[in-house]
Amino acid sequence: MSRSVERLLADLDPLPYAERLRLLATTARDLARSGELPGVLAELAGRGRYERRLAALAASAGRQTEYLAQRLADPDPVVRSFARRAVRTLPCRTRRSRRRTTTPPPRSAGS
Repeated sequence: MSRSVERLLADLDPLPYAERLRLLATTARDLARSGELPGVLAELAGRGRYERRLAALAASAGRQTEYLAQRLADPDPVVRSFARRAVRTLPCRTRRSRRRTTTPPPRSAGS
């Protein structure tokens, strides 16, 4: 287990639920900015149910849409719900780029 994952799990362990979520979200955003979040997500996802759920929440907080898109049909309902929520709320590069390049059809004279 990598040092950052060990430290994250140790930091989360003693905290009450709300503080645990807050710390996980803050850490995920920091790791996303530094480029370390994908590795942490992969390591967490390779562990047990608890860690996989942490990975899904961290991916949501860190805006890792590709990671979450791969979990839309996950067998774990909690992981799947984070992925589905991300589809509804996070910007998706493909949708955004498609919107920018598509021009509306010309209006007819009678409209």
